Amino acid sequence: MGTPNNELEGEDPTDEDIRRFSAPVVGRCPDCGAAVIEEAEICPKCHAFLWDGPARRESAPRKGVRIVAIVLVVIVAGSLTGLLALMMR
Repeated sequence: MGTPNNELEGEDPTDEDIRRFSAPVVGRCPDCGAAVIEEAEICPKCHAFLWDGPARRESAPRKGVRIVAIVLVVIVAGSLTGLLALMMR
């Protein structure tokens, strides 16, 4: 036999329920890195369209690492080109 509904009416939400339902799921805009809610279609800061939804927090730092890696590759390539030019003299 099931529990009558009137017994469940006085049940308070748990701390986990309050945490889970009170804060929206937050992601990051892939263009500017601003915090956006999961349901957002447009970034509130840069107004970029979020077709696939906001990026997760982990992907924002990767963009910076990618830029640093590209800059380092360009510097190394330039240095090697300069060295080869000096050696050919």
